[in-house]
This record gives sequence, structure tokens and C-alpha cells, in this order.
Amino acid sequence: MNSKEEEYRQLFLTEALENFEELNRLFVELEKDHSSKRAIANIFRIVHTLKGNAMGMGYDKIADLSHTVEDIFGAIKNGDIPLDTELVNSLFRANDKLGGLINAITTNEKVSYLGIKTKLSVFLKNALEDAGKPSDDSDEPQEPEIDTDQPQEEVKEEGGSIKFADVVQIPVKRMDDLLNMVGELVIERDRLISLFGEEGKSTLEFERLKRISSNLHYGIMNVRMVQMGFLFNKFHRVLRDAAATEKKSVELVLKGTEVEIDRNILKIISDSMVHLVRNAVSHGIESSEERKNSGKDLKASVTLSATLEKDSVVITISDDGKGIDKEKIKEKIVKKKMVSQEVADKLSENEIIRYIFEPGFSSAEKITEISGRGVGMDVVKKAVESIGGQVLVETEIGIGTSVHLVLPSSLALKGALLFIVDDQEYAIPLTYIDSVTYLTKDNIHHVADNLMIDYNDKSVPIVFLKGLLNIRNLNDFEQHAIGQQPLQKIANDSQLNVVIASHSGRLLGLVVDRLDRQKEIIEKKLPKPLNNSRLLSGSTILGSGNVCPVLDVASIMDILFQSATKTTQS
Repeated sequence: MNSKEEEYRQLFLTEALENFEELNRLFVELEKDHSSKRAIANIFRIVHTLKGNAMGMGYDKIADLSHTVEDIFGAIKNGDIPLDTELVNSLFRANDKLGGLINAITTNEKVSYLGIKTKLSVFLKNALEDAGKPSDDSDEPQEPEIDTDQPQEEVKEEGGSIKFADVVQIPVKRMDDLLNMVGELVIERDRLISLFGEEGKSTLEFERLKRISSNLHYGIMNVRMVQMGFLFNKFHRVLRDAAATEKKSVELVLKGTEVEIDRNILKIISDSMVHLVRNAVSHGIESSEERKNSGKDLKASVTLSATLEKDSVVITISDDGKGIDKEKIKEKIVKKKMVSQEVADKLSENEIIRYIFEPGFSSAEKITEISGRGVGMDVVKKAVESIGGQVLVETEIGIGTSVHLVLPSSLALKGALLFIVDDQEYAIPLTYIDSVTYLTKDNIHHVADNLMIDYNDKSVPIVFLKGLLNIRNLNDFEQHAIGQQPLQKIANDSQLNVVIASHSGRLLGLVVDRLDRQKEIIEKKLPKPLNNSRLLSGSTILGSGNVCPVLDVASIMDILFQSATKTTQS
């Protein structure tokens, strides 16, 4: 049995034992009041759920007995048969057998249940015939059978024993609180190591503490991890409803359901994925007539896939539709006066596609129930970037479109590069860093009002973080951060430390005073009013006890390229 099957088995056992205990409680309540509609309805619901889960897992004996009990309570709910003390006692015994069958999954013991099952089946058949109701008795024996696997008189009743599942369910908030406390422990550990190092003392004594605390931290992080199938499987209904609304024939394909990711990340991006799937059906998939004329299969497909890449999880939402018409987007952004025609003609294909993430932009020809309102894609971008992720789009006319969500696998711990600007330490998450390079003043050249460098046969804009972080108002961004940094104060042979940041297919060079080190950090949200800063995403506490701000690379690059576009238009 592989780990995935074992996980599902444990989940089934946990829920099944909870169902068994709840049934015991409800049967006791029903014994006191045979007319309790609430107890009857809840028992019917629980055995129906237990039957379905058992059938899905292949536990036929549990499903078989649950089905019989479900039939009994279906008849009781409809008023077809009366509930008396003898029937309640038989149902208690049936529940004991259910408990025994559930426990037998782990103990592999043989549990005879055909006797009580047949007794209830015959009782139901006779009661319905007496009441003049039809009964589906094609599969039921006419007389009670004895289970030959084990003599009936030797069956041990389960009612007097108490069973516990091997899985404990813990509220997510408790896990988050525990993870925060372990994070504080790690920070305090690093502070002590840093203090001993500054005093010239050996830090070897802390190696065991580092190993134990790190294992504890990763262990709790792993508890919060869930498989992508947990989210993906919810999209069968989402896709079905969207396809029905658009009157299109679409199937859902799932890949990489076993990839694990932090549950909190799924919670944040779930609404975004709903929009992307609906968007794929509405905007991407053609009508049946268009697909027929294009020689495509009449049944379109939307694929949800997940892959692991280094410390990131890449979720891809792809369709085999018509693709994104870049010329149509260019026409829209000019018509909406988002850019001039002159600037639009100079934009690359990737830059044009990025405009679908601008607030209020929509390429839909008409407003429908799920498209054309100009909301959604900008919300997707904000949600993904709020957790340090990025959105990439690949499209080809007539072939289809793929939207890639590059996400951190966990929110609790992330690798970062520390650097210094004006004697203050800052951090950039490693997921945004393409490389680190060293340049001189001669390597920098002017293009219009911007400073550019050559990097891998590309012209990449650079920003002096010292100037950017010292401005009071982002309206002065162009003057201080892009082209007006006083290069004349820098000696020609001075070495410049440049971090090449990458986001959404774009590159930006960040000039820093000094590179420090690479470190795993625990990022915390900024308190008010600092949380309004568009340049910082959060902060962390270093081993020295100093607060280290974390740069919001996505926001900085958005501001930079928007400013560059405005400058070009003016």
C-alpha cells in the first residue's frame, strides 16, 4: 500500500469511527424517544455517508450492512414501518457489527454480520408487505442465513468496548499557533548563536539544538501540507456549472494530485483558481460549431496540473481553446487609453498579455454570467503575489492557453538573500532571484531616462535601492529610482553589487551596498501603518534581534514598468 492509499485509509477510519460513536449516541437517544425525527434523520444521513465512503474505499461488507440499515431508516422516515423496542435492539446490534467491521480493517479479524443483516432485511420485507408497500427484495434471502465463517453464538459484541482512531483531528488555528511558537523558538535559537559568536565563544554546543528545533519546525510544517487533489477534486462541479452556463462540452483533466502544498496557500488561491477555470471555459473554449470548423474534438478539455520545482509548486490551468489574441488586447488597451498607439506598437507579446491583469480590463465581446465584467484577473494576480508567488501566461492562437501559478510550497519558512543598504539589512525571497552579478560604472548605460545593463544578451533596467528606499512619495519614483541616480559620485572602477530579480517573465537589476548571506527566514506581516507600504511585503527578525524588512519585488517591478510606460508616453 502506497502512502496515498494509506492516507486515505486513515482518513476513512477516522471518519468511520466518529460515525460509529455518533450512531451509538443517536441510538440511545432514539431508544428513549422512538418518535425523535431529528435522531432518525441524522442516523439516515450518517449511514448513507458511511455506505458511500465504504463503497469508494472498497470495503464491501461495511457498505453492505450500512445499506441495509439505511433502507430500514428510509422506511421509518417515510412512516412505512413502526419503530419498537425489538427493532431498536436489533439496530444496536447492527451498529455493533458495523463497529467490528470498521476495526477489522486494522486488525484483520473476521466479523460475522450476515445474521443481523438478514434479520433486518427480512423484517423490512415483511413489514413493507404487511403495509402494502412494494419492496426491492430481489437480492434478499427469504430466510435468515447463518454466517458459516464464524458460528453465530461465538460472535463477540462490540458495544461494551471503546475504540480510538489512530488519527487525531486538530483545528487549523491550533496548528498555526503552534507553528508561530516554534518560529519564535527558532528566532531565539539564532539570537543565542549570534550572541555567542560575537563574544568569540564556540557555537558547536548549539548544533544539536539547531537540528532538533529545525526538525520540529519542518515536522509541524509538514502537518499543514495537503495534497493538491484536496483542491483539484472540487473543480468537477465548478467546471460542470460553467460549461452548462456557456452551453459548451468540456471535460476536466487532473494531473499531479499527489503534490503537497501548505493548506493556507490553497485557502488563499482557491477563489483565484475558480475564476481561472471559469475564465478558461468562457474566454478560452470555443463553441461546438467553431471547434468543428477548426477540426478539433467537439469535447474540449481543461487541465489542472501541479508540479514541484525547487522550493515552489507550479499550478497550471490550461485549455485547448482558441488562445489569446494579442492584437485584440492591444486594440483594447489603446481604446481604453491605457497606453498610446505608439507605445503599444513597441510592446513585446509578453508585455501585451500582462495587460489582462490590469483592473477593469476585459476582452469579452459581451457580458455573460461569468465573463465580461472586467473583474477577476487583477484579483488573481494580487492574491498570488500576496503570498510571494507569480503568474505566468503561455498562449498560442488555435492551440490554447496555460496560466501558471508559481507558488511557495509553504508560508511558514522561505529562503532569502540578505543584503545591506545604508547600514540596514533587507531580505529578498530566493524565489524572485535570478542571479547575483558584479558590475562597474562602465557597464551601465542610459536609454531615454532609464539606466540599463546588458545581461544574458538582454537589456535589463536597474534600480539603485538606496535612492528608491529614501523617497518620500512614489510619485517621485521616476526621478529617484530609474534614471536620475547620481552616477558621477561613483568611481569608474567601483564594484556594484547587483541582484537580478525575476518576476512574471521580466527582469530587474537591484543595486545594493553590500551582499550579506543566504538564510531561511520566517516572514511576518507588517504592523499598521507600515502595512500600507508598497515596497515591503513583511519583515523578519534576525539572530541579532534586529528587524529585517522584506522587499516586495512584485510591487516594485509593477511600479517600475508602469512608470516607464508613462514616461515613454509623455
